[in-house]
Amino acid sequence: MMGFTGKFHRAATASPPRKTGDQSAPVSSNIHPNGSKIRYKRLNTGRRMMLEQMRLVGILAVTGCLLLAVETTLPGRIDLPGMGAAAPSLGLLFCMAVGFLWREEEGAVAGLCMGWLADATGGQGMMLLPLLYFLCGYLSGLGGRRRLAHNLPSFVVFAVLGGGAEVVFTVVREMILSRGVPPLIWTLRGAIPVWILTVAASPVVYGILFAVRYALHYHDSKTY
Repeated sequence: MMGFTGKFHRAATASPPRKTGDQSAPVSSNIHPNGSKIRYKRLNTGRRMMLEQMRLVGILAVTGCLLLAVETTLPGRIDLPGMGAAAPSLGLLFCMAVGFLWREEEGAVAGLCMGWLADATGGQGMMLLPLLYFLCGYLSGLGGRRRLAHNLPSFVVFAVLGGGAEVVFTVVREMILSRGVPPLIWTLRGAIPVWILTVAASPVVYGILFAVRYALHYHDSKTY
């Protein structure tokens, strides 16, 4: 009887066997219980993302200013046979490429900034150009994300549409300034050459912005 009681006492007081697969282990001493290291790692990630965004904004700002400087120095130097001299709208292509390769929000902001700069460097000062660039940048990003594939032919399609919108804008601007419908010959010799040169320059601007995106490691699994 005593032997049975002793065995029962030892079985009752013994620690329960550890379950197979039990992963409970003491917390490592190099991790603070309040998760300070996790918060520190998240803080570093946030700072790195902020620095990357600042670098992107800086590079895009410099690229946009350079393209606008080239645009303002080209008028009168590119002469199309039978149509007259003109220059491509590199500012329009820039904001459309930003929206197309990044997102529509970036394209809209780039459009506003480029429109203001274009007005300041020789525009009419009626705030119509920032509105046009804003809409083109936003719609280019929205359409590129939802409708067409991200590649050069798709961007050329947007360049054709954006250039056509700029032709309409130019005609409306002249109507407001002259308070009358501009003659057809003026449209053919003033607005159409800009449209043609803008479409022709779209692969160059797309290639520049694509190189910026690739250099900043913004490429993903999509085909650009």
